[in-house]
Amino acid sequence: MVFERPLVAPAKRSWPLFSSKVAAGFPSPADEHVEKRLDANEFLIDDEEATFFVTIQGYSMSESGLLPGDKAVVDRSKNASIGDIVLAVVDGEFTIKLLAKTKQGGPRLLPSNQSGEYKPIEIKDGMQFEIWGVVTGSFRRFK
Repeated sequence: MVFERPLVAPAKRSWPLFSSKVAAGFPSPADEHVEKRLDANEFLIDDEEATFFVTIQGYSMSESGLLPGDKAVVDRSKNASIGDIVLAVVDGEFTIKLLAKTKQGGPRLLPSNQSGEYKPIEIKDGMQFEIWGVVTGSFRRFK
């Protein structure tokens, strides 16, 4: 897993966010359709000092929209809740999974891919387990 830090105090840049919703295509560039201006840093990052990016590898979280090569935005300042996508360390290995709990109330990490290729990770006594942060978003480039 590749870890990357955002630039501290990134330059404020914003781009038009058009109010029209489109299924496919490009919104009209007419000024009256601009809802507001969007700074991608403000949209993706809540806490600059606690945020970093990791590059997704594999397809275990594909049904949550995380695909190989995507950059996941991880915030260490957030408290993880059941149902959150988290970056965890299990026995020295990093993984991104959905946080769940067992019937007994212990932690369990679930893949978001129903192919059957990826199994839940049951956290048992004696295993090293730590949640490093909550995945708050992601981004990808197509070209």
